[in-house]
Amino acid sequence: MKKILTAALMLLMALQLGAQSKEVQSLLKNYDKFKSQTQDAKRGSRPATWISYAQTLTGAYSYPTNNLWIGLSALEAKVVLKDQRALSTEFRDVQGEQYEVVKYEDKDLYYNADGKLSFWIITKPVIEGINMLDQAYQAYDKAAELDSRGSSKADIQEGLTFIANNFINDAMAAYTLGNFADASVKFEKSFIAASHPALNVVDTTIVYYVALTALMDQDLPRAVKFFDKCLEMGFESAGDTYANLAEAYKQMGDVEKSKELLSMGFTKYPDSQSILVALINTYLESNDDPNKVLEFIQLAQRNEPNNPSLYYAEGNVLKNLDKFEDAIRLYEKSIEIDPNFFFGYFQLGQAFYDKAVDIQTAASDELDDQKYMQMVEELDVMLEKAIAPFEKSFELVQDDEIRTVVVEYLKNIYFRLRTKSPEYEASYEKYNKMLEQ
Repeated sequence: MKKILTAALMLLMALQLGAQSKEVQSLLKNYDKFKSQTQDAKRGSRPATWISYAQTLTGAYSYPTNNLWIGLSALEAKVVLKDQRALSTEFRDVQGEQYEVVKYEDKDLYYNADGKLSFWIITKPVIEGINMLDQAYQAYDKAAELDSRGSSKADIQEGLTFIANNFINDAMAAYTLGNFADASVKFEKSFIAASHPALNVVDTTIVYYVALTALMDQDLPRAVKFFDKCLEMGFESAGDTYANLAEAYKQMGDVEKSKELLSMGFTKYPDSQSILVALINTYLESNDDPNKVLEFIQLAQRNEPNNPSLYYAEGNVLKNLDKFEDAIRLYEKSIEIDPNFFFGYFQLGQAFYDKAVDIQTAASDELDDQKYMQMVEELDVMLEKAIAPFEKSFELVQDDEIRTVVVEYLKNIYFRLRTKSPEYEASYEKYNKMLEQ
């Protein structure tokens, strides 16, 4: 009985695979047929020939994922793909997100944490060795050129829309996988297809995505080119286009151009947090007028009062201006807003530590014994104040290199204070041992 069932199952699978194979064979046959017709002098002069060729290409392109859609549940997909057998299933971490990847003979389906189809990758295209969407676009372009009377306009528009939408789907899949260069190219191809004169749908958002993914890929000249195109087309994304274009120029080493763009963007979008943060960072990194930096930071704080980084940034500027008490107050404000804000704790500890070092330097030049002893006591007080924030930093830190820096600070502090109590001596031994290990 078991052998009969196994044989029946194998026969059913063979029939299913055979049916699928016939569809593929039909697509390949039509591909060869219409490709040959486009090369014929008479048939190749007709718009219909190129449209049929393009439709065969798009049909072959979409065949592996026919009837699938983004957001489909895994159960629904099994129903849709009832005649196809999944080869394997695995879980994969993609850009920090967990996906269930279901592999078929010709595609991989990626399901998100909610069990919904997020995107797919075609692993075995029907027609290999060519980009089917590219070829289909060229065919529709040729059909539009030949369609002098406009009788095929509807078919051409439908085809170009299909191509533009599927290039977006492929771009989003590449983006999710972290293939930013591929995503940028595919977003551009989507824009080209949609903005073809026969369709004339100009989506400036897609141009922005072209530029943004190029920036993420560190292809800075390409990013500049398309962010500039966004500005030419009037797409400024509430200031984000200026901020990102400025970032591209800054990474290229043109800080002055970056400042020029940020100032221009700030004038038009004074409430844009991305521009404000970029302005703050650029002025801080280039050691420009600190009062100008403070002006930007304080404006950013009014727009975003619960952002601990902004108070931390102001504290850094004030610390560099030797306004120690004001800097301490702002570091404390940053960790009051976010009790787990590592940088606030670390900088607070470092501010006390640096103050102790300054006192030690001054004490070494002091000739009056009484004043010297007072300074030594003040030095120890500052070091003791640094302990709690550094200990909290040690608790929060994840990065091994930064962790080592925190341990070094704590070891030095406890070494200085080790004779004051057995607890300090034990802490010194603990952190010293960590560094030795």
